[in-house]
Amino acid sequence: MLRSDRESEPAGTDASESFAARAKAADEFDREKQEAITNPGPGWKEWFLFSGAKTWVVLGFFVIDSWVFAYWFSPFNPAGMGLSLAAAVYLEFLAYCYLWERANPERAARPTKPFRPNFRRLREVGRWTPEGVRAKQQGTTPEQTTGGPRREEFL
Repeated sequence: MLRSDRESEPAGTDASESFAARAKAADEFDREKQEAITNPGPGWKEWFLFSGAKTWVVLGFFVIDSWVFAYWFSPFNPAGMGLSLAAAVYLEFLAYCYLWERANPERAARPTKPFRPNFRRLREVGRWTPEGVRAKQQGTTPEQTTGGPRREEFL
């Protein structure tokens, strides 16, 4: 008994549909490739400062906390351990905020009150944020962009 060409092919292998799907995938790949070439995204420096270094800095903070814990664990002194760890964690928190504090959108909406550093926020925006880099490139500090006094006025 003779079978037709359709019956001899395995089920679901239509050559015209397969070719169309592969051509569509190739066109999509070419489009994505062209888009990646025209808009490559952030460079290595921007990626490292804005997101890549966060992991390593937090890991470094963990190592420092472990050293403080081990220093006070050997001559077991819970009071010294607690105070030292509290001071270390606070300084690490300030360092993290100094580098990566983002601008508060509610504060930007009401610029009537100028930014004042305090124990929680040393800067309005962090040094390693897009806003901080933009302000540095413009030659102004974030405090100057909110209407604070300019250094040039006093010189």
